Amino acid sequence: MTPTTSDVAVIGGGPGGSTVATHLARAGLSVVVFEREVFPRFKVGESLVPATMLLLERLGVLERVERGGYQVKYGATFLDEETGLGHTFYFLRGMPWPNWTYNVPRADFDALLLDHARKQGAVVHQPAAVGGVTFDAAGVTLDVASGDDRLTHRARFLVDASGRDGFLAGRLGRRVRVPNLGKVALFAHYRGADRFPGVEEGNVRIYLFDGGWFWWIPMGGDLTSIGVVLHARVARAHAGAPEALFEAMVQRCRAVADHLGAAERVTPIHRTANFAYTNTPVVGDRFLVVGDAIAFVDPIFSSGVFIAMRTAELAADTILAAFADGRFSARRFAAYERRVGRGMSPFFTFINRYYEPAFLDLFLRPRNVFGMVRAVLNVLSGGSFIRMPLRVRLSLTLLFGLARINTWVRRRAGRPVESRLEW
Repeated sequence: MTPTTSDVAVIGGGPGGSTVATHLARAGLSVVVFEREVFPRFKVGESLVPATMLLLERLGVLERVERGGYQVKYGATFLDEETGLGHTFYFLRGMPWPNWTYNVPRADFDALLLDHARKQGAVVHQPAAVGGVTFDAAGVTLDVASGDDRLTHRARFLVDASGRDGFLAGRLGRRVRVPNLGKVALFAHYRGADRFPGVEEGNVRIYLFDGGWFWWIPMGGDLTSIGVVLHARVARAHAGAPEALFEAMVQRCRAVADHLGAAERVTPIHRTANFAYTNTPVVGDRFLVVGDAIAFVDPIFSSGVFIAMRTAELAADTILAAFADGRFSARRFAAYERRVGRGMSPFFTFINRYYEPAFLDLFLRPRNVFGMVRAVLNVLSGGSFIRMPLRVRLSLTLLFGLARINTWVRRRAGRPVESRLEW
């Protein structure tokens, strides 16, 4: 590797980094992506939301994705074993996005997106880890290491798409954890797990039980991603190997144990911290942040890849406008930060409410009064970043208001009202 320069440097080659790189390179800017890992690599977060299809089409990669043999998904199934309540939600027809999406093995999907960025003209270095960063009035200087090689890269602008590493937050700002969302996830891929018949085959399944919750994501090639989310203190209290803890949780969740049957685990048990946080700064002089480097939302509603790609798409539009008028100050990017905040806010609200018994009563026994079910599906399909009509916002306000009333009713009746965030 030799010293290089570019218009835009991107730290991270995941869905956010590859998306912003594709849009900027296609518009004529010189773009360099530094990705510390070699693709393909194992990654969790395989379930997409329907609005992702719009982003893939605009990216120019939808046809390649459609040829990828990925599992089609029309909805999601939720079951609470403690209460016996459950419901299957199907994505709506007649929306700006389709009523279906895919479950994707991220190793393959992320590699496809990054390869597409390369084909659009972005220069990709991997493995390449950015160590130091220095900003000045004219741009940014990066210190990059790749094996034994070192280089200094000079760019006019920087995009932090480093995911949960939060590159700029760790050097220029801070990370704030959302209270009570301290969790640990254990997960693996299985072959031969049970499938629902017909159109429900690809449904993501969420199983709540007294120790936490499981995700169950059917994928192509008879693979299924299965993961359990536990409170961090449960994982800390377990002295054995991750495999033993995972198996113990399987046995505590009847539905998962029954559907897993004699399925064969084909990957190791992976472990990751699974907490929600927000990072600062999101914008600054000559930089923007996208995706998980801005914030991480509990994955129960499958929003991760969509948020990464949508914020990257918005970032690309903002950066191109900045290059057009030659202004790169933080103030220039304030509108981007506000729009990202508005798009993410409903996901955080749903996560916080989701664990409350009063809200789960309504969520798992839905009635489409005043369009509340349509409003929920609008958000969970990605609509908060695409289109949130006034009637949708009013319906959500009504839903959360009813949840507060239900909390009062449950408390008066002596029933539990404490959030299950406190597992």
